[in-house]
Amino acid sequence: MNEVCKIEGGEPGCAILTGVLTFKSAPGLYRETEKLFQTSAPVSSIDLSGVTSVDSAGLALLLEWKATQDPLSRNLNFINAPSALMSLVQLCDAVELLNISGRNHES
Repeated sequence: MNEVCKIEGGEPGCAILTGVLTFKSAPGLYRETEKLFQTSAPVSSIDLSGVTSVDSAGLALLLEWKATQDPLSRNLNFINAPSALMSLVQLCDAVELLNISGRNHES
């Protein structure tokens, strides 16, 4: 199984995450996104509709992204999360913390 996950720019202020968000892909994706979050155009929304598989390392990465946002704005939100990720987020009681919504706006 190809464990690749990538992030690309979408509409202004939105990034799109696609692929497998797991223990194998999260470290490389973290390094790649360090630059993304330091650009002049802030990312306020990450679309997760292209994520095909996720594990606890993927959830940890989302929590890290949320924690590293500007403490005054912390307006980063995640949309269109797959049901497996929503289950993990709900298990950890982190729905509000991450400001996350599932596909078809499940929460």
